[in-house]
Amino acid sequence: FAAGDLPDICTLSVYNPMTDLVSNKLLDLSGYDFTDNYVESRLQDVFDGGAIYLLPSAYNCYGITYNKTLLREHGWELPNSFAELEELAAKAKEAGVDLCLPQIQYPGYGFQYLCNIADADFLGTLDGRLWQKDYLSGAANVSNTPGMMQAMAYVQKWKDIGMLNDSGDALDDNVTRQRMTEGNTLFLMGGTNGIVEAEGNADKFGLMPYLSEDGTQNVFVLKVNRFYGLSKKLEQNPQKLEDALKVMRVLSTVAGTSALLAASTLKSSLLPFKDAKADDTYYADVAEAMNAGNTAPFIYSGWENTIVTTGLKMLDFIKGNATMEEVIRQLDEDQDSVVNNTPDVITTVTEELSQEDCAMLVGRCFAQATGSDLALVSLSTWIPGNPTDQNHHGVAAKLYAKGITDYDLSVILPTGWNRTIQTVTLTGQQINDLLAEGYDAYGNGKGYPYVLVSPVQPDAGETYQVAICGVSDRLAAEAEVVDSGVVGMDAAKAFFGGYTSISRADTAWS
Repeated sequence: FAAGDLPDICTLSVYNPMTDLVSNKLLDLSGYDFTDNYVESRLQDVFDGGAIYLLPSAYNCYGITYNKTLLREHGWELPNSFAELEELAAKAKEAGVDLCLPQIQYPGYGFQYLCNIADADFLGTLDGRLWQKDYLSGAANVSNTPGMMQAMAYVQKWKDIGMLNDSGDALDDNVTRQRMTEGNTLFLMGGTNGIVEAEGNADKFGLMPYLSEDGTQNVFVLKVNRFYGLSKKLEQNPQKLEDALKVMRVLSTVAGTSALLAASTLKSSLLPFKDAKADDTYYADVAEAMNAGNTAPFIYSGWENTIVTTGLKMLDFIKGNATMEEVIRQLDEDQDSVVNNTPDVITTVTEELSQEDCAMLVGRCFAQATGSDLALVSLSTWIPGNPTDQNHHGVAAKLYAKGITDYDLSVILPTGWNRTIQTVTLTGQQINDLLAEGYDAYGNGKGYPYVLVSPVQPDAGETYQVAICGVSDRLAAEAEVVDSGVVGMDAAKAFFGGYTSISRADTAWS
């Protein structure tokens, strides 16, 4: 977005009109009739000096998922305060029931757990909201604010009773969610609500707020999952503008937005339209609390330069590898980069690098990190007929001319933040066959193209160790796929950090 390389219909996953300047890139939509379909409070969230540049789509009311069936079987009541939660934790331990599964796949989870729990303490008060502005401006930090120190001590209590723990799967949230459906865990924390009856679970699940000490400041957290806007460039093409407005009219209806969402996602989401109805089975129990305003905004915009570092430190804290004092220190140390928007730069890209260019760099990085002869890196392209998840094991983006941070690397890395690199031994002929077929992720013959990254052309009769991004079930059955144990992000930081600057010329492996 910052580079201005925008499609006609733009989507953003995070937007705050108080901190994000978009008026130079997007059209003002406030004068179009489809904005009348939206609830006034949701429009207030996106007003920018009277203009509307981005409209909200489905949003979530985040809390803590709980197992209704398990509570009922043991005759336990849903806690309404931390004091009651502490009592329930002791009962669960005595009964051999697991208390909580936190999702821990991404660094951002650690940051959000910190903020969400603190929202049920000082951070969610008027003084706490003012402190957020003071932190972002450099006027106050954590350690010199008694209220924030109190909130951090409150987060410590959640760890002490076992709500914050490392029992979630560090590589795949789906594994954590699946464990929750097995029926012996009371609570699930994380970035999705998504365990609902629509998925065919025998147990029933509900949503609980983040609890305050005495229950008087319990909060749910609201987060819009996607915003839609129109590129300002459309002003130069009236026909394309007319077509784009037709799409926006469809997206601004319950039917249009619902058609884009999976049934389970729709069931656990809220829509911003006047005629939308929340799912009774999922939100019925909490509708009164939400309507009463017991909510807090999802904290992200403006905090980008501390989300990863503090998030990782919080995950270390959750795992028992860091203290709360170290988490506080991390937030204080990050303040300068937050205020001055100076993230840690690993290297500088001097010209736009295409998706294929990035695949070449990732391939070199992964091959060299694992001592492989070459690499096969799949591309995450859109293939009609394949499931909407498409390809999560390929390079999905490009890099722009700018300073590159670990967040930028996470966007292009097939391994994301914490997955490891896979290798496989293949003949040159097998490599050629894979190049012709692509990564057949769904076994339907619709393969995602591989990019071959190699210093030499493979010989059909020779055998090679290959760092591979995208292993089909068929390939896994035919060859031994090895987990190298090398975290892709660690390898990428070392590889890209070896360059003061990177251009297209550096993609070649000679």
